[in-house]
Amino acid sequence: MSKHPGIRLNRLWLTVLILGAILIPVGSAIGLFFLSKPIPEPQLDARVRLDGMWIEDRKNPGQQKLVPAITIWNPTSESWKQLTIGINKTGRNNQFYASEPAGIPAGKTVSIPLSVFVARNGSVTFPVGNRSIREVTVFAKLPNSARGVSEFLLPDKPTVPKSDEPQELSWVSPQTRP
Repeated sequence: MSKHPGIRLNRLWLTVLILGAILIPVGSAIGLFFLSKPIPEPQLDARVRLDGMWIEDRKNPGQQKLVPAITIWNPTSESWKQLTIGINKTGRNNQFYASEPAGIPAGKTVSIPLSVFVARNGSVTFPVGNRSIREVTVFAKLPNSARGVSEFLLPDKPTVPKSDEPQELSWVSPQTRP
């Protein structure tokens, strides 16, 4: 008959220890969830406009065609990486997305044809010519590795600059968030 030194637990104390091991972390997580405030995403200083761009016609090699596009301008002195554009918000989600993994160099623009925008599940492309674009959201990775976000509400009629007007008039600035 060997004796085992140490503490012996009866069923009640074993149950209390197991419940404590489960309830203390779960309770702490729930408390942190309700007591901590979300950290706001940095505002991305971008500009957006509906534009056109020339692309090669797949049906006629060597020929180009003008297609509708969204142009994003980075007016800052920092390059942005992993650019993602969402258009036409429904609730909290954007309906169609396109991305430019290379991002935008400082002071430059990137144009993305509307025909490359796809639905979140990837099954449907944006119906160019059948649907207007009212809202645009731009996401990009900033140099400090944070994700910057800008939201834009496009006017009903886009501004087309005249030859003697400054080019900045056609760009839409982001909405300020409260």
